[in-house]
Amino acid sequence: MTILQALQAMVEYENDNLLTKALTDRGCANTSATYTASDQATVELAAADVYLALLAHPEFREGSKYISYSKGALMSLRRELLRKHGQLTATVTAPVDSNYNKIW
Repeated sequence: MTILQALQAMVEYENDNLLTKALTDRGCANTSATYTASDQATVELAAADVYLALLAHPEFREGSKYISYSKGALMSLRRELLRKHGQLTATVTAPVDSNYNKIW
């Protein structure tokens, strides 16, 4: 299985351009290389990027074909992958003024 196929298996989405872009943006220079365990973080972070792109996709209907993505599920999956790889913090901070006092 290639790295591109590993990402496709994870997101079950078939737009090779989007998947290749997500992998390239995450530093994968050769998406046709054989997938190994050392590629897991790159593939999972690329999946998080694909999930973000899918959030912007509208529902699609054509005849009996219907495609819709659960926005909540995609955000949840994205957050978990980013958190797993240390790219999401669980804290939210309030704005501060110049004296470092909380505004609210």
